[in-house]
Amino acid sequence: MGCLVWISRTTAPEDPMRAKDNELLLIEDDPRIRGEVLEALRQADFRADVAVSVADGRRALERQYALVLLDLGLPDGDGLVLVSELRKAGRGVPIVILTARDDPDQRVRGLEEGADDYVVKPVHLPELVARVRTILRRSGKAVGEGPVRHGDLRIDPSTRQTRRGEREINLKPREFDLLLFLTRHPGRAWTRDQLIDQVWGQSYAGDHRTVDLHVRRLRAKVEEDPSDPRYIATVWGVGYRLCEENEL
Repeated sequence: MGCLVWISRTTAPEDPMRAKDNELLLIEDDPRIRGEVLEALRQADFRADVAVSVADGRRALERQYALVLLDLGLPDGDGLVLVSELRKAGRGVPIVILTARDDPDQRVRGLEEGADDYVVKPVHLPELVARVRTILRRSGKAVGEGPVRHGDLRIDPSTRQTRRGEREINLKPREFDLLLFLTRHPGRAWTRDQLIDQVWGQSYAGDHRTVDLHVRRLRAKVEEDPSDPRYIATVWGVGYRLCEENEL
């Protein structure tokens, strides 16, 4: 049976089903790497639970976390199984894959399955912490970042829910991240490269077609008439922008 370790600076009782913005889950079976990552997280004021297998991870994920750090080569299976299960269940928790697999096809597969970042071991720990902070900020987990309203759209980073008026819109994790990013920067035109860096992360190995595909999917879900979009406009020769509210 796997172990579940909790490191904390406080012993105050908490709701076990609700994670704070600094509560992470590390799924890693290598004790040396696990110890190094845990110490780097502790020094950065994060708290972490630890799981050492796929089965252990499933049990831990019965509660909520702000972010999951996930190894792929686990003793009882491939960590990508957990990524797929979480996304199929509609769980939008950010996931950072932490693995020795540096093959570009593996990287693409991991990101397409729904991971938010892909970090190859050996990892530079300050960079890993910086990536975690960036993803939490981008996903709206940073303290003080509440729901975003734009026209009749309401995007709530804490629950990963999107509504247009009274209607809930079911977005996949990366669609949600893209829409949230655009709504936080209305009126500004972004190139596809900039959107990849900001939404997918600099380690993403895909191409511009990924951005175009996600914009088409977003328009199909958000716009009244996707062929004549009011929210997400194409800026010819540049990329895309979210129209300002006075344009809607």
